[in-house]
Amino acid sequence: MKIIFAGTTEFGIPTLEKLKKQNELVLIITQPDKPAGRDKKLAPSPIKLWAQKNNIPLIQPEKIIESKSQISDYEPDLLLVAAYGQIIPKEILDIPKFKSINIHGSILPKYRGASPIQSAILNGDNVTGITLIQMDEKMDHGPMLAVKSLPLDETITFPELYQKMGVLAADLVDETLPKWFAGAISPVEQDHAAATFCKPIERADAKIDWAKTAMEINRKIRSFNPEPGTWTTLSGKPIKILSAEVIKDHKIELPGKIYAFNGEPAVKCMENALLLKKVKPDGKNEMSGKDYLNGLRSLNDKIFV
Repeated sequence: MKIIFAGTTEFGIPTLEKLKKQNELVLIITQPDKPAGRDKKLAPSPIKLWAQKNNIPLIQPEKIIESKSQISDYEPDLLLVAAYGQIIPKEILDIPKFKSINIHGSILPKYRGASPIQSAILNGDNVTGITLIQMDEKMDHGPMLAVKSLPLDETITFPELYQKMGVLAADLVDETLPKWFAGAISPVEQDHAAATFCKPIERADAKIDWAKTAMEINRKIRSFNPEPGTWTTLSGKPIKILSAEVIKDHKIELPGKIYAFNGEPAVKCMENALLLKKVKPDGKNEMSGKDYLNGLRSLNDKIFV
């Protein structure tokens, strides 16, 4: 089958690796190069780099509708979309013979939108998964073709889950496409009344509120690192909290108060405390919590806000 793939992040790479073995990848669509790093140089997406490495035709339209005639010229059997980053209009979705399928990182209709993987960690879910849907003109709205679930625990981080979800997506696509092409799948309408939505994550969302419980804060830390990075301030200067552990400790009653616990910095929360394992003070490199504690000359009046 002739497949066009639209995606931008490394989430889609395990799927691409499987697709190229079973089908003909005729075109890859990804976002234009974006400024990255401190020097803001234009950087290619991981999907662009993969396409170039595998010598597959590539386009990077500012708006995908601009490439309608080019997409039609390939006479594709399927458009497969994974973390592309643009809303695709219906006149593009209807071009392929077998229409268009989106790979979504949650069990729909839960967590439609931009941050489903982070949201599952943030909300303490014990299961998440991948849903394949037949795309329509609304975001994550189309009928479901297949679902594959993945159990979660209270230790998994976003990078770990992101990698697992990419592999899970590749397996589900591999299992589902032959059935879809054979006409053996009947799409199932989502329960739209039960839909929940998650928005893009901004830096302000990642600020820590020490008046929350230690478990809630730790979920945020595991959800929002490495980007945008959970943060707080000490004496007016920002510090990123990159990794922590919940400890059952009630010695300090003031949320945000820093104190020593077995040679590492701990921070009192509204319930229990967080043991800081890895931090990044403003203008400095990442360091262990122990090294950070050693750099604090005194813990008197040291309170994160």
